[in-house]
Amino acid sequence: MVAVCFVAFAIYVGVGYWLQVRHGFILGDALSRVAAAQSVLFSRDPHLAAIGFIFTPLSAMLQIPMLTLAPIWPEMAERAFSGTLMSAVFMAGAAVQILGMGLDRGLPRSYAVTITAIFALNPMIVFYGANGMSEAPFIFFMSWAVRRLMMWMVDDDVHHLVTAGGIAMGLAYLTRYDAVACVAAAGVLVGVTTYRRARPAPRVRRALLDTLLVSGPGAATFLGWAAVSWLITGEAFAQFTSQYGNAAILEQSGQGPVDFGAGLGFAAVCVALLAPTLVPIALWCVSGRWGRPGLVVVLAPLSIYGAALAFQALSYASGATFPFLRFFIIAVPLTACLAMLAVPEGVAAAPKRRGRYAPAPVPPRPRRRSRAAFAPVALLLAVSVPVTAWGMGMPNYAPQEYALGAVLAPDPDNVTERKALERRIAASFSTERRIADYLDSLALPEGSVITDTVYGFAILAASPLSTTFVIPSDPDFTALLNDPAAGGVRYLLAVPPEGRGVSDALNLRYPTLYETGADIATLELEIPNDGDSQPNWRLYRVNEPPPGAQ
Repeated sequence: MVAVCFVAFAIYVGVGYWLQVRHGFILGDALSRVAAAQSVLFSRDPHLAAIGFIFTPLSAMLQIPMLTLAPIWPEMAERAFSGTLMSAVFMAGAAVQILGMGLDRGLPRSYAVTITAIFALNPMIVFYGANGMSEAPFIFFMSWAVRRLMMWMVDDDVHHLVTAGGIAMGLAYLTRYDAVACVAAAGVLVGVTTYRRARPAPRVRRALLDTLLVSGPGAATFLGWAAVSWLITGEAFAQFTSQYGNAAILEQSGQGPVDFGAGLGFAAVCVALLAPTLVPIALWCVSGRWGRPGLVVVLAPLSIYGAALAFQALSYASGATFPFLRFFIIAVPLTACLAMLAVPEGVAAAPKRRGRYAPAPVPPRPRRRSRAAFAPVALLLAVSVPVTAWGMGMPNYAPQEYALGAVLAPDPDNVTERKALERRIAASFSTERRIADYLDSLALPEGSVITDTVYGFAILAASPLSTTFVIPSDPDFTALLNDPAAGGVRYLLAVPPEGRGVSDALNLRYPTLYETGADIATLELEIPNDGDSQPNWRLYRVNEPPPGAQ
């Protein structure tokens, strides 16, 4: 397991370095998390709440120690390499959990390693293990929880419930909101299973206790994060109610209502692109265990991973989220897990603490385990690698991944609209880095530039002089925005009041700022943007107050 962890980690870090540091291919959400974590350390008012309440906090918080190195190696923040290190650790951990699922069942090591390698080298897994997004920690925590629940199905050891619910799922919710569906699914699965097993003991009481063990910590995390957000920002669920949240972004981006049936169809296509053999492997798995006690083990991955897929499918079909292929990435570990369950089991390790209601151990039946029992499943799973690579090149389903073609297959002489768009996406945030360099060259004093983080996060991440900027997490942001001249502010960074720019705090306070300077500032620079879907910036110099003004 140690070797698998280190090899996977090295691959993901190498890919992340090549993509982000060498080529500047950085996803916006990853860079915004870096900027949030950087604000905790280096802003004008360093404090933990500066990490924000739009995203759940864990993937950004874990980058804080690494960002202490940013003054020495600026690429740690500027190129989001701290995010690469974070996601690489978790995706390598996810590979270890997949391997553990096979070894727990006594499968041949060669087969377990093969399935793990197919999972770890899936193009989506490699990309999201390398780019600093939240998918890697979410996959790790979900796989950890599924593995422990599978073990609990076998030995009824309460420690598995504590680990799956008290640690893995609680931390999963602090990584992605999808986990709330998995917490609920785990509670139902464990409660029903315990109720059926606990005979003649008080079945209801024992079922409620086990349900509380596995789902209580996740529910407490859900309520705790909402309470903290409400106490600090006045919004319990800022992701859904804030001007910076999902609902606002969907409205600002002009995404109209989604036909429910078409939305479910989109989700089904995404799952098919990521795990084209999910259904046959699942049927193979169930049919091979039908009528045997081991069938219940299959319910753990189907329930927990399946809840995440169902949550995303229903969210998109109801118009509450975006048409992104990555939202269905959990189909990849689901299929790998089922591949571990679809073949004849060996002699599993003896349980450390067998619970009172554990099923009677089934002695392994002598059988000849030839390659014929394992090779078809491994080959079916391997089909996903080229299919997923092909799917990542489809802009209608993979708008955040298909521009990898500009890095993987650069063709400067290709003038087609598709290649031009790929190059613009790959160049995202190069303009913001130039803006940061320009402002740094002015040697401005602290608090000289006001910018919102709607688009300004890339400038903040690229600047080693973070105290130059006044940002929304600063306690005096509103006061300085209302009277920048009196507060010593010299520049305003403005974006067009359209699209996501309508939520920019500067545009809300000064609706005509971008066009005219709103009579408080004079245009100094206009900076066209090289990136796709990124705004053209205008740098306004704040007008000095007239003599004698208070």
